[in-house]
Amino acid sequence: MRRTYTIQDYLKNKSLLKDPTIKNLSEKYLLKAKSNLITTSILFDVGINTEVRKLLNIPKDYSSDEWVVVSSYYAMYASALALLAKIGYKSSSHAATILALETFFVKKELIEPYYLAMFKHAQITQEEVKELSSAKSDREIAQYSVTKATAHAIAESSKNNAFAFVQKVEELLRGS
Repeated sequence: MRRTYTIQDYLKNKSLLKDPTIKNLSEKYLLKAKSNLITTSILFDVGINTEVRKLLNIPKDYSSDEWVVVSSYYAMYASALALLAKIGYKSSSHAATILALETFFVKKELIEPYYLAMFKHAQITQEEVKELSSAKSDREIAQYSVTKATAHAIAESSKNNAFAFVQKVEELLRGS
C-alpha cells in the first residue's frame, strides 16, 4: 500500500520549506515558465512546419513531440513554483509542489481543481511520450504510425495545457 504524504511530512523532510525570502523570486519563476513556453512553441512548430524543417535540415523521421511535452511540464512546474514562492514556500520535490498547490490554492478555491489536474497529468504524460517514442518498431509500421500520431496529440494537448496553466498562475500572481 502506498503511503499518503502530508504537507507536514514534506516540511519535515525539507522538500518543502517555509521561506519568506523566496517571495522575491516569484516573478523570476514566472519568467522561467514563460521562457519554457517559448521553447515549447518553437519545438512544436519545428515538428509541423515543413519549411522550417527543410531550412534546418531536420530529418523526416525526427519528432520533437517528446520535448514539447517535457518543456510544457517544466513551464507548468516553474509557474507552480512561482505561486508557492508568492506565499513564502520553496519546494524541491514535484510531489510536494503538487500537494502544496492543492493545499494552499485548490482547497482555498484560489485555483480551480482542473488546473491541478493538468499539472498532475503533465507528469504522467512525460512518461507516456517516452514510452511511445521507444515503442516504434521498423517491423510494425502501422503501429509506429499510430504511436507517432498519439505522441503528437499528447504533445499538442500538453502545450495547450501549459499555456492555460501559466496564464492562470500569472492571473493569480497579478491579482486578476
